[in-house]
Amino acid sequence: MITAEDVHKILTGPKGRPMKRRELARALGVGEREYPEFRALIHEMLRGGRLVKLKRGRLAPPDPLNLAVGIFSQKSQGYGFVTVDERDDLAHVFIKAGQAGTALDGDRVLVRLSPEKTGPTPEGRVIKVLERGEKLIAGIFGKTKYSNHVRPDPPSPLTEIYIHPAHTKKAQPGQQVLVKIEEWPSPDLTPEGRITKVLGFPDDPGVDIQRIIHDHGLPGAFPRPVLAESRALPETISAKDLKGRSDFRDNVVFTIDPATAKDFDDAISIDETKNGWRVGVHIADVAHYVTPGSKLDEEGYQRATSVYLVDRVIPMLPPRLSNNMCSLKPNVDRLTMSCLAEIDKQGKITRFELCNSVIHSRARLTYRQVMDFFSSGTRGKIKPEVAAKLTIARAASAALRAARFKAGSLNLETPEVNIILDDQGVPIRIELDENDESHQLIEDLMLMANRCVAGYFLRLNAPTLYRIHAQPDKEKMSEFAAFVSHLGLSFSTRGGVTSQKLGRFLDRIQTDSRRATITNILLRSLKKAEYSPENVGHFGLGFNHYLHFTSPIRRYPDLWVHRHLKKLLAKKLTVTQKKKIAGDLPAIGRWTSERERAAMQAERDSVLIKQLQYLNARLGDEYTGTISGFLEFGFFVTLEGVWADGLVRFSGIDDDYYHYDPEKYQVKGRRTGRTFRLGDKVRVRLIKVNNARKEIDLIMADAPLENSTKRKWGKRGRHSPR
Repeated sequence: MITAEDVHKILTGPKGRPMKRRELARALGVGEREYPEFRALIHEMLRGGRLVKLKRGRLAPPDPLNLAVGIFSQKSQGYGFVTVDERDDLAHVFIKAGQAGTALDGDRVLVRLSPEKTGPTPEGRVIKVLERGEKLIAGIFGKTKYSNHVRPDPPSPLTEIYIHPAHTKKAQPGQQVLVKIEEWPSPDLTPEGRITKVLGFPDDPGVDIQRIIHDHGLPGAFPRPVLAESRALPETISAKDLKGRSDFRDNVVFTIDPATAKDFDDAISIDETKNGWRVGVHIADVAHYVTPGSKLDEEGYQRATSVYLVDRVIPMLPPRLSNNMCSLKPNVDRLTMSCLAEIDKQGKITRFELCNSVIHSRARLTYRQVMDFFSSGTRGKIKPEVAAKLTIARAASAALRAARFKAGSLNLETPEVNIILDDQGVPIRIELDENDESHQLIEDLMLMANRCVAGYFLRLNAPTLYRIHAQPDKEKMSEFAAFVSHLGLSFSTRGGVTSQKLGRFLDRIQTDSRRATITNILLRSLKKAEYSPENVGHFGLGFNHYLHFTSPIRRYPDLWVHRHLKKLLAKKLTVTQKKKIAGDLPAIGRWTSERERAAMQAERDSVLIKQLQYLNARLGDEYTGTISGFLEFGFFVTLEGVWADGLVRFSGIDDDYYHYDPEKYQVKGRRTGRTFRLGDKVRVRLIKVNNARKEIDLIMADAPLENSTKRKWGKRGRHSPR
C-alpha cells in the first residue's frame, strides 16, 4: 500500500520535482486496481495541506515551495499567527492585518512565506483555507426587505454575514445568535453562513453568560455516550472495592467547603502526637471510576477542568460522579486516596505515607461555620468531636503556614469577588470572599499533601505532571524594582531575585495603602503557573517540588496523578510504561494549562459583566474608591463595594489643568497643587457604563454634572427600566 511518506519521498528526493497525479502514480508503480485508493490518498493529502496543487495540475509538498500549513489564530487587532504543522524548522508564521484572506480564527490554512522579515517571527500571507474550523461566530441577527444578515460582534474581522432564509433558525431581529460560515470564496464577497443557535435578546436572563461560554470555547452538555457510561457505574461499594484499602471509617473525618459547593473532593482528619500532629488528607478516588480510554476519561481530558461562572458550574465530569459518587458527602462511605503526614511543631513534614482508602465523613462544614467557631468559640451546629479536631487542625495549619512563609512562600492572596444574583440572574449584592483562617486551614493541608505526593514521584524517579512556577525574568523584575522605587519603596534585584527576598518586601508593605496595586503589578511581573513534566519547582510557593493531587473531580492533572500514583503504590509501573508516559506528558501539560487559562479568563469575565450590570442600574451614585493606576489622560479607581475599576478622565476635573508625573505615579494640578497619588482614597460619581467595551466612566464627586450627563437619566430616574 502506498503511503503519504512514499509520496513525499518521491517528490522531495534527489530527483524530485512537481508531478501530475498520473505521472506520480507511474513513478510509484501504482497499478489501475490500486489507483482509486491512491487517488483518495492524494485527495486526503491535499485536504490536509501535505500536498498543494500548482499550475497545470502538478502536485508538490509545501516545504520546498516556501509554503506552510497550520492553524490560524487571529487577534482582536486584525493580525494573527499560523501554528505550523509537521515542520521542525518552522513553528509559527506571523500574518499581518489584511493578509489573512478569507481565513478566520481556528481555520486550517496554507500560507506563503514572505522573503522579508520585520520581526523575530517569519511572516507570510494566507493563500488558501484548507479546512474551516469548528469555531462559531457570535453576532446580532438583522432582517431587511431583501435579505437576512448577522453583524458579528468584535473582535471578528467580518462586518456582515448573509443568512439564507432556510438557515435562520427562526431568529428574530436583534437577537444574539451563533453562526457557522458555509461559503466565503473571496474577501471581496460577503460570506454566507447558517445560524446554529439562537441565544436570545442581549438583555434576556442568561444570554450574557451564554456569550462567555461561547467566546471562551467552553463545553456544553455532556454527550449521551458519556452520560450512559456514568449511569452504568455501580453506586454501591462492594467488598472487592475495599480490598487492599486502609479503613478510616472510624476516624473523625470531615469536609470544609463553600456553602454552595456540591463537589466535595477533599476531607481531613487529625490527631495530636507527642511532637506535633498526624494529619490525614483524604481525596475522592475518581480514578477508581474513570478509567483510561473510557468515554468519561476522553471527555474529562477534553474539558480538562471544571469552570465556575457566576451563575453556574460547567463540570469536568457528569453530575452523577462529581456531585454524588465521588463527592465526599457526610454519613456515607466513600472511596478515597489518602496522604497521612507527621508534622512537628515547627511545621516540618517528618514523614508521610500514601494509600488507597475508604472514609465515612462525620460532617459537611462551610467556611463560614468554621470561621464563626474560630472567632467566637461557639460550636453552633458543629458536633463536639468535630469541633475538637478543628481546634487541633487550626494549630497544625498555623505551624505549616509559618514554616512555608519562612521558607519563601509569597503572600499574594487577593480577595475574590462574589456576586449574589436574584432568580433572573440580576446582581443584587457584591461581596468579597476573604481568604480568612478557615480557608487557610484547608489551603495549608492541601499544599502539604500535594508536596508529599510530588516528593513520592521524585523519590521513585517516576515521570509525572508537576505544577510548576518558573523563576521570574530578570528584565521583568528590574521593571518591577523601578516601579516601586518611583513609589518611594526599595527592592533590589542585585544578586538575583528569590522568593524569600520578595516575601520580605511584601511583609514591609503589609499596611501600605498601595499594597493591592503593588501586588497586582507583581503578579503580572511573575510567570504563570502551569503543568509540566519538567520539575523546575514552584517559585511563588517556595517549593522545590509540587503537583496537583487534591482536586481530581474538577482538574484533569489531579486525576492523572491519582491514576499513576495507584500504579506506583502497586509496583506495576514498568520501565517501558515510564518511557511512554514521559513521551505523552508534554502534550498533556500544554493542553491542561491552556484550558485552565481559558477557564480562569471566563470566570473573570463572568464576574465583570455582572459588575457592569450591577453598576448600569446605579448611574449617578457616588462611591469611595482607591486610585489603582494611571494613564496619560486619567486614572483608574477601584470602587469599594463593587471592586471594579472605573476611569476618571483629567478632562472631567475642571478646577485646574492636571499633569501626570510617571516618575512619581501621581497627578498634580498646575495652579492649585491638588495631587492624586497611587493608593489615595477618593470620592467619585458613576456617569457611564459601556458593556460592549467593558468600561466604567467616573467623575470626581465634587465635579458639576454636564447637561448631557443629566439628560441620560432624565425624569425617569436612573433605576427606571429602559
